Amino acid sequence: MKNMSIKKRVTLYYSMVLIIITVLVFGVFIVTIDLQTNTVSKSTLTSAVQNSFDDIESEHNTLEIDNDFDSYYKGVTLLVYSEKGNIIKGSVPAGFTKTTPLSSGSYRKIKTASDTWLVYDLYNVYENGQAVWIRGIYAMDNSEATLRSVMLIMLIILPILLLLAILAGRRITKKAFEPISNITEAANTISTGKDLSKRLPAGTSKDELYYLTETLNDMMARLENAFDAEKQFNSDVSHELKTPMAVVLSECELLLDENHEIEEYKESIEVIQKQCKRTMSMIQQLLQLSYTMDKNAIVEKETIDLSELCKDILEELQSKAKGRDVTLAAKIQDGVTIEGDQTLIIRMIENLVTNAIKYNRPQGHIWFALNKNEKNTIISVKDDGIGISQKDQRNIFNRFYKVSKDRAFEDDSFGLGLSMVKWIAEAHGGKVSVDSTEGEGSEFIVTL
Repeated sequence: MKNMSIKKRVTLYYSMVLIIITVLVFGVFIVTIDLQTNTVSKSTLTSAVQNSFDDIESEHNTLEIDNDFDSYYKGVTLLVYSEKGNIIKGSVPAGFTKTTPLSSGSYRKIKTASDTWLVYDLYNVYENGQAVWIRGIYAMDNSEATLRSVMLIMLIILPILLLLAILAGRRITKKAFEPISNITEAANTISTGKDLSKRLPAGTSKDELYYLTETLNDMMARLENAFDAEKQFNSDVSHELKTPMAVVLSECELLLDENHEIEEYKESIEVIQKQCKRTMSMIQQLLQLSYTMDKNAIVEKETIDLSELCKDILEELQSKAKGRDVTLAAKIQDGVTIEGDQTLIIRMIENLVTNAIKYNRPQGHIWFALNKNEKNTIISVKDDGIGISQKDQRNIFNRFYKVSKDRAFEDDSFGLGLSMVKWIAEAHGGKVSVDSTEGEGSEFIVTL
């Protein structure tokens, strides 16, 4: 059974249930027919015996039996006995034991060598004191013949009906499981091939299989996106690492080529150091991002006074803003606390404010706001800088995405900052959104 396909198991279970039901129906039917036959036989026998007394009268110590007395009525043989048990009217059927004692008001089945008989005796005393017995004898071979005929018909018809029902059920099962065969075939094609863009056939009927297929297709779409993202990630990492490594190798080759002045050596070493720091910065960010597959495992939450934390962060970034001739203003609601990882929250806020400073104009402005309502804590970082196009807004939270080469003028710009912001917000059960107009500025809103 364990090695059988679901289709075969369903067909087998269906067939077994049908057989059991058929046997039960057959048994109940036979028992019912037998009971009904006995009931009809007894009813006929009782009626025949009781009605026979209408044809018998007792006058002047003499019994008078009408000429209309029928000794054989609807298969019942009727016998009239005197009070002492002598036969007055009728004859005992062949094969019936003549010495069978009389017993008033009871039904008895008497088996003989040739047949089974249903016997009913009734005793009656007339007003003049005379008594008479009437015995009714019904040969059960008639009922048994009827029962055998019914059984024979059922034994012929029921197996045919059962076979037809099993064949119909097998066909229905095959039809019902046909989509699964198609899904399995399509899944095998996808698993053995390199094209993850293929999808499982959903079918037309919106049944359980349809919704299962839709769920599997959604899962495959996410897997495809994950594979594509991983491929793009590997490509981007290779590209980002290739540039500083090329610079380092170039400087090394230059230093080894011939003798140089001390200043030239120092300059080359500083270039190498700068590229190594840049590479180390990217590696650190990548290590942090590598934990995004398990957000809850690394988020060490504690109660944080977010109002004071934001004030401290902005105070540290004021000098950086002034260095870029950018005015940083803040409106922070007092007493805002959250449950979160302080290190991650600091990094998220620093990334947003640093980006606003980096991509602003001279004499530009940044407005930082922190508010808390009944449900959420909201952090807003708004600037009047160069802004972001609608096309780029859809991708800025992806790893290594850079709006343009012109904007990647900072040495530590790898396109990882906003993806880190998104991850930190989601790790705290929140989200981040952007509203920007190119040439007018941007506003990033984090909802926790």
